[in-house]
Amino acid sequence: MRWRSVMRVGLPIAVVVVTAGTFLVNVLASVVTSVLTPKAIVTTTGHTGAGQRVANLATEDLTGSRDVWSRYVEFTGRYDGYLRYQMRGDMPVSSVKSLQVKVNYRGPGTETQAWTFQLRDWAAHSWVTVGSNASAPDWGRWTVLTFSVPVTPARYVSASGAIQLRLTSNNDADSADIDYAAVLLNESSEIPPASATPSDPTRPSPAPTTPSASPSATSAPSASASASRSPTPTPTATSSAPSGGLPAAVTCANCWHPSLRVSWNWVLSKVPHAPYRAVQMYDIDGFEASASDVAALHAAGMKVVCYLSVGSYEDWRSDSGDFPVALLGNNLDGWPGEKWLDVRDVQQPDSRLAQIMNARLEMCRSKGFDAVEFDNMDGYTNRTGFPLTAAQQAYYAAYLANGAHKRGLSTVMKNDLEQVGTLLPYFDMALNEECNDYDECGALTAFVQAGKPVFNAEYASSASFCAADNAANFNGLNLSIDLDDSKFQPCR
Repeated sequence: MRWRSVMRVGLPIAVVVVTAGTFLVNVLASVVTSVLTPKAIVTTTGHTGAGQRVANLATEDLTGSRDVWSRYVEFTGRYDGYLRYQMRGDMPVSSVKSLQVKVNYRGPGTETQAWTFQLRDWAAHSWVTVGSNASAPDWGRWTVLTFSVPVTPARYVSASGAIQLRLTSNNDADSADIDYAAVLLNESSEIPPASATPSDPTRPSPAPTTPSASPSATSAPSASASASRSPTPTPTATSSAPSGGLPAAVTCANCWHPSLRVSWNWVLSKVPHAPYRAVQMYDIDGFEASASDVAALHAAGMKVVCYLSVGSYEDWRSDSGDFPVALLGNNLDGWPGEKWLDVRDVQQPDSRLAQIMNARLEMCRSKGFDAVEFDNMDGYTNRTGFPLTAAQQAYYAAYLANGAHKRGLSTVMKNDLEQVGTLLPYFDMALNEECNDYDECGALTAFVQAGKPVFNAEYASSASFCAADNAANFNGLNLSIDLDDSKFQPCR
C-alpha cells in the first residue's frame, strides 16, 4: 500500500447488518417447526432506509396502514439484494421436510413496481422465484404474503445451514416496505414427544456463518468475447496444503487468466465513465462502482478488477459498522480514517473478519467484476498494534484468494513482496506501485516466469522507468499519484 482511495460519498452498495436471529420452536411428535428471522441484509443495487436495521424484520407488528419507521425496512429504487438466515446448528440439512416464506408487505402494486422474492438453490447455484407482490394492494393495508417453496426444500439450505431470500424490483419508480420476513422450516427431529418441552423464544440463535456460495446477479451483455463473464466455475482444491500450514490452493479453471501483456488503467479517485481509455483492463473501486458501471466497461470490451482494502479498516465504507473494535489496530500513517486490521482473526471459529470479507467478495461477484485486487496485505511489516507474523499474513492472503476463486474471480496480489514465493500459487497476477523507485521489481519476476502478468504503476515525473519495465515484461504505467485518470502514459 502506498496509495489509498479516500472517496467517502455515494449510497451504500453493499450493506451487511448482523444481529441475532430468532427461533420459535414447537416440538410436536417428531417434527420441529422453526421460524427463522434474518441475520443480515446484503444490498447490491438500490438502498435501504436510513437507520433501519435488520432487526426490524424479526417481528410482525404492523397492521392496517400504520407506518412506524423504526419497525420496518424500506427497500428503495431498482433494488437487488438478499436477506440471510441461519438454520439451527443441531439440525442436519437433510432433516428439512418443508419450507415457507412469510413476508408482511406494504407498498406499490405490480402495475407500478413489481417485487419478486427468490430463494437460492444451493445445488443449482441459481435463484428460484417463490412469490411476488401480485396479491398486495397498491399502498393499501399491510398484507401478509406466504410462499411455499417448490419440491426438495433442502436444496434451499446450504451445507452450513445458510438460507438466502432475494428481493428484486423491476424499476426505480417506488419503494417497498417490509415489516416482517421469516423462513418457516419443518424439520424431522429425534426428540421424542414425551421429553419435548416448548423452547424459549428468546433463546439466541447460533453465530452467523458465511454463506458457502454467493447470489447470482443479472449483468448486462458485453459487446465482445473479451469482456464477457465466464460461467461460475466449480472450484477444485489441490490434494494437499502447501507447507507452512496454509490452506490448500483453490484453482479456478474458468476464471480470467490473462496473458503476460495486458493494457490497463487504474482509477480509484472516481468511478470512470465513457469515453474510456483504449485498454483491456480497468481496476476500479469495488464499493463506489455499481453493477451498471461494471457492465458499461464490459460492453466497451474491458475486463474489470474490484479494488478492496482487506488489510485495513476504512471509516467511510458502507460496512464500517460491522467491524468489532477488537479488530482495529493503529492508524495507517498518512491515511485519516484507516486502521490496520488484526488479520489473525480469520483463523478463529466464527471469525467476524472472515464474514465481513466474504461479504465483500460477494459484492464484487454480484456486480460482475472479473477479478479482485487485495490491498494492504503487508500488515506484519508495519506497526499495526498487533504481533502479526509473516505466516499469519500469508494465511490471510491465501484464505481471501481461495474465497475469490470459489466465486469465479481472478486474484491480484498487492504488497508483501517478501512472500511472493509462498503466495504465487494463490494469485493469478500481481499489481505493484513504484517497484523501480523502491528497487523491488526483482521479486515480481517470479510471476512472469509462471506466465502470470505484472502490472506496475509509477508516479515519476518522466517515463524513464519504462525501459526496465519493458525488459522485465511488466505492464508499466506512469500515472498521477491521485489515480484520477489525469495522467496516463503506458510503457508499451
